[in-house]
Amino acid sequence: MTNIVTPRVQLLAHTRIDEKAISEYMSIQDASTDAETLLTMAGRNCYRSFHRPNEATYDDADYLRRTLGDQGHWSIAEHATATLYFTGVSRAFLAELTRHRHLSFSVESQRYINAGDASIVMPPALVNTKPELQDYYRVTAEVAIADYTVMQRDLDELPKKQRNEAARAVLPNCIETRMVVSGNLRAWNEVIQRRTQPDADAEIQEVMRLAKQALHTVSPIIFPKENN
Repeated sequence: MTNIVTPRVQLLAHTRIDEKAISEYMSIQDASTDAETLLTMAGRNCYRSFHRPNEATYDDADYLRRTLGDQGHWSIAEHATATLYFTGVSRAFLAELTRHRHLSFSVESQRYINAGDASIVMPPALVNTKPELQDYYRVTAEVAIADYTVMQRDLDELPKKQRNEAARAVLPNCIETRMVVSGNLRAWNEVIQRRTQPDADAEIQEVMRLAKQALHTVSPIIFPKENN
């Protein structure tokens, strides 16, 4: 029976600062993450306000909330980056996410891997629906995967890559894929804000909420925890 997987988002890497270099110009506040310290320095560099002359924005958190939120100066958020690993997501999700041009992608290749034992992703609309509809969905996907396997077998005179690239044409959008995705914090914020709106694809809404959780440790100011 084909395995059904759920999405997972892991933080692989993010910006680290050189504390010695930044300390030449600006004190580093313990409450700020590396990304928030870098964004603060970038913004303060524009006005040479490293000495934090305004009491209302002395703390980095207050400075960033004003600069990013009140003033909308998001260019400074482009200096810090984060890399996430997405698993348990569908090829349909891939098609949605790759529309965002400011992200960078390294995606599992269906030309090189064998998708005959692939897992599938169940759309959120089907997760809480009638069991018989879920069964029909699974069987439909299994038939497509079986057709893929037959096509691979019948094209055995071709090299593996050519067999796979021809056979993958019959695979459904629900096939799981895995991808490493990097972006600056402005790009991530824009993607998350747009793709968690009610009119967005249901799967990408779910996954982008997980992405926001993963990015919370990079910048709690930009990616705050959701209120329960």
